[in-house]
Amino acid sequence: MEEINHFSHKNHPLKLINSKTIAGSSFDGGNKKPQVICCYACEKPISSGFAYACLQCRYFLHKSCAQLPPTINDPSLYHHPLTLTDLKHIKPRSWFCNMCGIQKKLGGFAYTSVEKHNTLFKFIACIDCCVVEIARRVEANAIKKEAKMKVEHEGHPKHALTLQLKPASFLCDACNAKDEGLFYECDTCDFWIHKSCASLAPTIQLPHHPNHPLVLVYSLPEKFFNFLYYCEICNKYIRRNLWLYQCANCRYFVHIKCALNAVDQPSTLRDSASASIDDEEVDNLLHFPMLEAFTDPLKLVHFEKTAQYNDDDDKTKINHWCHQHPLTLNVESQPNNMCCSSDPIEVCFGCVRPLSLPYYTCKDGCNSFSLHKYCAELPLKLQHPLHPDHSLALININRLLSLINTRGHGKYNQCNGCGSFCNTFLYKCKICEFKLDVSCAFLPNTIKHKSHKHPLIQVIDPVPVCNACNMWSDYIGYACNACNFILDMYCAMRVPHSLGHRYCKGHEIPLTYPPVMDHPEDFFCDICEKEMHPKFPLYYCHKCKNSFHLHCISRIDLYANIFHEGTLDVPYHKHPLTFVRRKKTPKYVCSNCNQDINGCLILECRSRVCSFNICLECTYN
Repeated sequence: MEEINHFSHKNHPLKLINSKTIAGSSFDGGNKKPQVICCYACEKPISSGFAYACLQCRYFLHKSCAQLPPTINDPSLYHHPLTLTDLKHIKPRSWFCNMCGIQKKLGGFAYTSVEKHNTLFKFIACIDCCVVEIARRVEANAIKKEAKMKVEHEGHPKHALTLQLKPASFLCDACNAKDEGLFYECDTCDFWIHKSCASLAPTIQLPHHPNHPLVLVYSLPEKFFNFLYYCEICNKYIRRNLWLYQCANCRYFVHIKCALNAVDQPSTLRDSASASIDDEEVDNLLHFPMLEAFTDPLKLVHFEKTAQYNDDDDKTKINHWCHQHPLTLNVESQPNNMCCSSDPIEVCFGCVRPLSLPYYTCKDGCNSFSLHKYCAELPLKLQHPLHPDHSLALININRLLSLINTRGHGKYNQCNGCGSFCNTFLYKCKICEFKLDVSCAFLPNTIKHKSHKHPLIQVIDPVPVCNACNMWSDYIGYACNACNFILDMYCAMRVPHSLGHRYCKGHEIPLTYPPVMDHPEDFFCDICEKEMHPKFPLYYCHKCKNSFHLHCISRIDLYANIFHEGTLDVPYHKHPLTFVRRKKTPKYVCSNCNQDINGCLILECRSRVCSFNICLECTYN
């Protein structure tokens, strides 16, 4: 056991023992509770670590206090040497430290001058002030010594750097922050970096990315120049010329200051800003993507939203404002739901979605007119949060004729929420021409999406590009303002959890979120054959190694809300033309402009003696 002889306790040597041993030997006999043991030098509790002790005399010193230098000879502190002194037997019973100016109780150790003036020391300083000042001066001397040397740094391999002792205001070439402090400068070129940036650790481990360590790099590697990248913590743009921490295999990039803050404070803004919604409320939100590929999330929203407007019992027959005949409720037979058929399927006139029970239908010869029960009960006026200044009125567009005739006046019947064309029910502001189809009008205000940790709030006219497809949209989106994260409506709600494709027969392809583990190479879409952004979700088949853009494998259909029905007599053709849409036809072109019209809305001659068809663009003209 280590022993020392200390000037403050000459009767016995002091032994170095564990503080737990000291605590165990100090019990109040009456209460059986350990007494607080304080250091004789600094009069602070001894709570952990090792200390020097004389158990016989109940005399204790922190290890650091016992090892204080007996004298300090530093003219910058005082022009005479200072001696470590035991003040216990000196009067009066209080004194002022000449360095910090704080009044101290008499007792403990202090550094004093050897000169005395009326029994008081001419200079006296507490040990805390002296220890701090000594450490500061040791550091200052080391900095001065360092400033005389040239330093080679990997972040600036061309020339050596010199430490500048005078603080200056500048933009650091490592972190781009404008701070005042010590810095390294290149004497040859205009290169400045903070001293703290020059001392960054080559690797760090972040709680946000526990699988791999992050490596310090002095610019974004050139192989990642194909796409824009954003800091995983603050979500701000990663500049190519600045230093950063990265995990190359996971394409995980972090600003150096964000990384250091995350190490010191793991609970960052992006982790704690939960959009003021508690866990129970989050559980009650609609969660996306939906588990089943053909689940229509809008139908779930309709049931919840329309229930508040009509609580009456089911009516077996109604007169609806949009149709000339009474409508009868159907609750027994199931209509045709063949979504993959090339033939027209029976759909609701209101939302243009496949019919499902219960629904109203016309029994008076209008075979093509049916309405979901919830579409029949839609409110005639609606106050929508995306258009708060005016109310929206439910209108019935004039079907086929309106779609064709309004083109000449520059007015499309186009939803401001999703961009889709529509020719049936529509909520419209008569003052601003703001329009929402019935599906967009009843979208939830807040959702939870697998791609982001926080709930997402509905917005419109989002300026940033979508964080799933990297495309700009001026329609409805879902955003987290705390993280600058946004999804357009299609990526947020209409992308299924998994789907099938002919490239991967026999199994569905799951929607996959980055990073894709053990896949350091780049992804290329098997449909468009373009390189894919490694930070965006994709459909990826682990079995077949096939990759697909979201918008390539699940295309946006701007004509999904068009009700296919009716014929039209036109002056440029001798037979009536039927409003149809052609899909999966090897070669199908407009008879007027010769352009490919697969997947487009067209007017087609159904007479057996004629194969005439014309696209809507030519019809407009």
